[in-house]
Amino acid sequence: MIENRFGKGKVMTPEQVRWGLENLNMTQERLNELGFGKIIRPFKTSCDNHLGADWARIATWDGAKFKVTSDWYQADKSMVDPLYKEFADKYAKEKNIKVRTCTP
Repeated sequence: MIENRFGKGKVMTPEQVRWGLENLNMTQERLNELGFGKIIRPFKTSCDNHLGADWARIATWDGAKFKVTSDWYQADKSMVDPLYKEFADKYAKEKNIKVRTCTP
């Protein structure tokens, strides 16, 4: 997707990579193509949501192939989101990175 927008075979800039991470659209079809169709649900990322999917299942390697070995689990966003923000803010402060805001 990033290559389609910025040119195939080129080294991507940090801004281009960020654009790609903020514009993922992982459809069920694409997840199936990548082999993840049975372990994560479709998701989109955005400036406000870099995490993407919050549903997943566990797959276990049986020596020959992966087998789904759990039901669906959903992350507890009331627990994950504050931790995500806390550590992102801490990282930004340590690295002297200006935190940007997303505009609608």
